[in-house]
Amino acid sequence: MSWVSSPDNAPWQPLGSRWGMGYVDLGADSLHRTYWKNPSIISNDNTSMRLEYKLGPLVIAVSRSLRDDGMTFHESYNFRNVGSECLDLDGPQGTSIAIFTPFNDHYTNTKEALQNRAHAHLWANGGSNAWVKMTQMGGHGPNLGLVVTEGSLRGYSIESRDRTTMSNTRGVFQLHPIIDKLAPKEQKTIAWSMFWHDDWDDFFEKCAKLSSQFIHFNIPSYTLIGDEVATLQMTGAVSGKTTVNGQKVVCVKNGRCTAKSDRWDGLVQVETPGTEHSARLYLNRIESVERLVDSRIRFIIEKQQVFNPGKPGDGAYAVFDNQAQLIAFWDTDNDRNLGRERVGMGILMARWLRQHPDDDKVRNSLKRYYKFVCEELQDETGYVLNGPGNWEKRLYNWPWIMQLHIAVASTDLGTIGTRGGETPLERFEKTMESFYNEGGGDLYPIGLPVLESLRHLQSVGAEGLFGRAKNLFLNHGQRILDRGVDYPPFEVNFEQSIVAPAAIMLLEIFRVTKKSKWLDGAELQMKTLLRFQGKQPDYRLHDIAIRHWDGYWFGKDRMWGDTFPHYWSTLDAVALHHYSYAKADEACKKRADGIILGNLALFSQDGEASCAWIYPLSINGRTGHYKDPYANDQDWALNYLLYLKQDDEHVRKEYEKTFMDRN
Repeated sequence: MSWVSSPDNAPWQPLGSRWGMGYVDLGADSLHRTYWKNPSIISNDNTSMRLEYKLGPLVIAVSRSLRDDGMTFHESYNFRNVGSECLDLDGPQGTSIAIFTPFNDHYTNTKEALQNRAHAHLWANGGSNAWVKMTQMGGHGPNLGLVVTEGSLRGYSIESRDRTTMSNTRGVFQLHPIIDKLAPKEQKTIAWSMFWHDDWDDFFEKCAKLSSQFIHFNIPSYTLIGDEVATLQMTGAVSGKTTVNGQKVVCVKNGRCTAKSDRWDGLVQVETPGTEHSARLYLNRIESVERLVDSRIRFIIEKQQVFNPGKPGDGAYAVFDNQAQLIAFWDTDNDRNLGRERVGMGILMARWLRQHPDDDKVRNSLKRYYKFVCEELQDETGYVLNGPGNWEKRLYNWPWIMQLHIAVASTDLGTIGTRGGETPLERFEKTMESFYNEGGGDLYPIGLPVLESLRHLQSVGAEGLFGRAKNLFLNHGQRILDRGVDYPPFEVNFEQSIVAPAAIMLLEIFRVTKKSKWLDGAELQMKTLLRFQGKQPDYRLHDIAIRHWDGYWFGKDRMWGDTFPHYWSTLDAVALHHYSYAKADEACKKRADGIILGNLALFSQDGEASCAWIYPLSINGRTGHYKDPYANDQDWALNYLLYLKQDDEHVRKEYEKTFMDRN
């Protein structure tokens, strides 16, 4: 297992960004980047080492030592001003100082990733309460943890992302200490300890033992609705003197402290007088989920639907530039065209119309959109284009069109807009047959509507089509079952949205058939899938799966780097939702709901949306930590919000029917 990238296991990474090197901004004369990389060795033995780097007026002393019989590794970075003038190290981005920590989070290929690579779950935005949990992608043996024991971190950045390595590496991580200003002779230190651990509970327990400034938070919900009360339960570096946004906490004998408020929104600061500890966490508060979805739908109809009567593209839902306040017709790349992922907006409209059949604006909008799909995104055989006029085969597109046809079939829209008066179910059948004829049985498909389509077909008495669809899905599922964790590469070598579809498909088949082999296979997938999730105390990160390329492919600013949250993390919510029903596990249902709510960070109450929340402070030197200006494909998050609500309603009705039949 290689926990840290090095020339041996990551030859594409620059040598100057190896572990423990870094840079500091010493002003314009050094073009704001002075790197430390040539140390003087002060001492070195079998269990410890001391180094020094001299960068003009700044001396950086690095100490490393093995402790606890070699079971922990301690590292400290001391920054000392030996000059005669104050050093201002508090730059505008908070990135004036960076320590390279190249965690080995890369997707070279599935086999090596599962055997030798690790997911890096960073909590670097937490101030004095900062940590990193490395989780082996394949779940073999112990994991590696890092907890800050002295000083504070402001956040992290990413470098070395480009079109060569593409989407298969998270790049080089940089941790940013909070040093701010250093007066002459003044010094400040950032230190951490690294240790072995098993699961998340073991990780947090060991963090508390190793760091006197660590706080473990237990927060029921990171997204609050309306005037809902937020509850923070804390253990670790807290006491009766601790305050949360200035409000004193209540502590009990076992060391657990609690604070509550119906006002917290955004940054929440936890401080204890008499110490330098200042921990941070982040909550989100929205006015109403229903009103948020309604506002988003109005926004799409009014600003993102193409109005071009009698001409190509009329009725399509398009990418919207929130800066220009225009549809981005000038951006013609496939990831921004009128097809592909944008189909999610159409499915969202159909789901909303099913719940609100009297909404004529949505009805009329969906009619125009469905006509566009049937005439410009499909041919008469069911073949799905990769955008209007683009016949390049991309199998991912088929399941989304299948999902659209089933969603429309669940409304009273009828045959409007279809070729030759075909019904949505007839279009679904042609799309399904085309998908499997084109090789779809080998795809790990995102959004294949296994459970939804079979339920609908059964409910309308389409027994022949039901049997055909079920056989195709079962054969497809068997291939995924047989492969186990031997995932094939698709658009990325190995990623969360390869594993999630495998888990979802097997779970949906289990919910249809009730045969244990499908649940057994799904549990193997779930173990792999949930390792992508972190437990950081931030609504954008907590339980949100790692993704780090979508801002580049789908955003206006073409930014690489971590996207937290990203709407495809709601695939984890779908998997956990189905798993909760399969196992009668309410905790999984709660996690699923939390992931959906976390993704509402991509939307504003006025209906604006962003396709990617770029989380790092900077990527390749460009300022990050913001929402990309494009409203593109993020509406899948709202689609799944409505889908899971629809499934809950179905389960409730089935339970009531069963109860009435028995009585």
